[in-house]
Amino acid sequence: MPNRTPAQVNDHVNVQVQVSFPVNIEAAFRAQATRTVAFLVKHRARAYAKHPMMLETISPGLAAAAPETVIAMAKQQIETERQAPRRWFGFGGEVPILKAKAVLLFACARRRSLARGGQPMSAACS
Repeated sequence: MPNRTPAQVNDHVNVQVQVSFPVNIEAAFRAQATRTVAFLVKHRARAYAKHPMMLETISPGLAAAAPETVIAMAKQQIETERQAPRRWFGFGGEVPILKAKAVLLFACARRRSLARGGQPMSAACS
């Protein structure tokens, strides 16, 4: 391999990509963010269903609470997070609301399961 200058080695970095169809980057990012949030919330809700004691990390006594109580707490926590000032730096700003949405999803599924006369979610998911 012949000796090349740094400019010659990195010349592929400065290449502009030509796209023949209109691309809305903002819409693409928003769609991917929506899919990612849905995946994270469902994944966390399934984890709560398998191990309800994980709910104790959010609020003590939540694992043994009735689904209506859990739903009310999750809705209140979501509203609290929406009212909180936004941080635009660092990590962790989005985690509490994702957990609250996952708790809400889990509690709604648990209420639906109990209303149908089924077994509690923790037994159904084991």
